[in-house]
Amino acid sequence: MLVPKRNSNRLAGYDYSTPGYYFVTICTAGNRNLFGRIGQQNTVELSMLGRIADEIWQRNNQVYSNVSNDLYRIMPNHLHALLLLEHHGADAERPPKLGTVINSFKGAVTKEARLTTGNPGLAIWQNGFHEKIVNSEVSLNRIRQYILYNPHLDELRRTGGA
Repeated sequence: MLVPKRNSNRLAGYDYSTPGYYFVTICTAGNRNLFGRIGQQNTVELSMLGRIADEIWQRNNQVYSNVSNDLYRIMPNHLHALLLLEHHGADAERPPKLGTVINSFKGAVTKEARLTTGNPGLAIWQNGFHEKIVNSEVSLNRIRQYILYNPHLDELRRTGGA
């Protein structure tokens, strides 16, 4: 059976290890609410799987010396995050490609979730991820506001997603 090739939203020819800010959205498989639910005052109450994802995301700067978490929010069925890839000088190692960072994170969450739940076939993530290269301070600030005041909270509540 042939599986249709997914259209990539990646910028052709762009080096995704270029230092700078990147906004990523990573969705759960089937958009299932694996990471928690919407609680009081539009806060997300993380589930066990949400806490695993949160803990592993916070390790990015320990796993990669030239990757910094800026701001992120784990939602019931996705994660929004700003990452900063840095290059610390001529002799320093180049940052990893953005896809390497995201795939490493997804793999670590999947491994820990499967061990914790005892379900070796548990599907956590949708294939791929969405990314935006942040190219200005104005854009960076807008994205930070979007993450802080995520409009999906009210949408999830209206659609019964939480």
